[in-house]
Amino acid sequence: MPHTGKPSGACQTCKQRHVKVGSLQESPHPAFIPIDNSTQCDETRPACLKCIKAKRVCPGFFEGLDLVLRDQNQVAKAGAERRQNAHAKKRTHTPLSGCTSREVSTGISTRFTSPKTSSVDNLIVYSSLAESRDSYAHAFFVSAYVLGPRDPRTNNGFLELLPLLFDRLPFDPVLSSSLAVLSHCYFGAWHRPIRNAETLAVQQSYSKALSGLRGALKDPRHCVSDELLMSVCLLNFYEYTMGALASRPRKDQHIDGATALVKQRGSRTMTSDLSKRLLIAVRHDMVGKALARSTPVDDAPEIWDDPDDMPYNPATFMDFIGRDTANLLAKAAKHGSPANTDSSNNNIHADIFWQAKALEARFAAWAEDVPAEWLPFAVPRHLIPQEVIAAGVLGDHCDVYSHTSVCATWNSWRVGRIKILVLLANYEQIESKQDAVLQIQRLGDDILASLPFMLGSKIQPAEMHNTDFVYPSIPGEGVPASHYQSAAAYGGLSLWVPMIAILENNQYMRDDQMCFTGQQFARIGRLYDVRNPTYEGLTSSAPRATTSPS
Repeated sequence: MPHTGKPSGACQTCKQRHVKVGSLQESPHPAFIPIDNSTQCDETRPACLKCIKAKRVCPGFFEGLDLVLRDQNQVAKAGAERRQNAHAKKRTHTPLSGCTSREVSTGISTRFTSPKTSSVDNLIVYSSLAESRDSYAHAFFVSAYVLGPRDPRTNNGFLELLPLLFDRLPFDPVLSSSLAVLSHCYFGAWHRPIRNAETLAVQQSYSKALSGLRGALKDPRHCVSDELLMSVCLLNFYEYTMGALASRPRKDQHIDGATALVKQRGSRTMTSDLSKRLLIAVRHDMVGKALARSTPVDDAPEIWDDPDDMPYNPATFMDFIGRDTANLLAKAAKHGSPANTDSSNNNIHADIFWQAKALEARFAAWAEDVPAEWLPFAVPRHLIPQEVIAAGVLGDHCDVYSHTSVCATWNSWRVGRIKILVLLANYEQIESKQDAVLQIQRLGDDILASLPFMLGSKIQPAEMHNTDFVYPSIPGEGVPASHYQSAAAYGGLSLWVPMIAILENNQYMRDDQMCFTGQQFARIGRLYDVRNPTYEGLTSSAPRATTSPS
């Protein structure tokens, strides 16, 4: 088990001799070795002066990671034995206070007001068993994020696959440690007295998971297991979460590692239902990373050449469109704007233009093929609760969806389409460019119209299961009970990327859109305790489009 206290920095010999760590007296002259007048290890490297003074061979020091992850089984065993001996001695010499003579003689208390423990022979019976913090964290994360309600047609992630691996958790330390990282992270972020996603428990679990991951990657059998791929996906989700909460750039080592594991296995060998869905989840994260940075997606056949009977759905089809969009954006960024390049690149720019046109048609076709119940319902402003309007509504309506996961999928579609329309606006003539700008603004309006459905009337941080807030709903229908949990868990953070897409393209957005987005961006940061929720687009002086939507 991991060490939870402050580890000693003494050398190995001083540790065995139980010598404490202390500081040295400074020598009055630099030519002399500092004199150790204490009985403590001075931690001088590579050999401590106490060992040198005693003419012993100093074996050196443990590394920092070894100190964090050192095995404490023997220490824990000795501590348990000491506690058992102390209980046995207390039973022999100390009668139970407040008990009758019969209760003392029999060792059995029949009253509910008895001490916390009572003894029968050598057995200790505890009146109550306290739940560990690990249990609370796991129960919270699994109930809120893993087993929470969702539309199965939006499944392109990995959290919903965790129940298929629950029976393997006790036998896979890497998987269990990776799950512990996320559990403590989200429990700490939501637990009101803490409100900290980087607790000591998170750091210890993360160190343990990384240590186990390094060892597992050396075993070829582990490298082709679903458990290891799931562990890497969990750690990648943790890095994404911390990047969002801390407003810092996202780290890529885990998603790059998951990509490498998939390429090593080959998509054609991932034939089980769990393996196929993990493959879809890794590809979804690859596309999200590439779209955010306008970098190409690795389109190796080992990743995208699908086996038979892949569990496709509208969300997975969107990943294919997103892959091609990211690759085209990377190509356009490489060759620059058509207005700033010479005629030798005309053919390349013409090819980019027609590929963008084809992708725009694919985006439009996707929206026409979604299930009918996925279409948003526009709630007029006069039917929206006043508390929601006070919190923030732009325009004369807001949109209500069948589920938060459906709303998030629609917003992913809007982000991708905005990127393609911006690319087309840089290539087309004035008349066509105005049409592209109008479509960009409509997509921005649709993103902002989904915000009341996701956030409701909430303007201050609150417990996840708090039902005191108001959400808009279809007239004549109430708000489903599951929406309070799913909107709190996923709502605000799923709006982060779509709102950044609006801020990034401020030259095409209206002033009222930018003003409202800035206010709501700060609101989401306040609700989810995001550190420094700022974005450069809020203070950009770039000119904006003034065209109003028709």
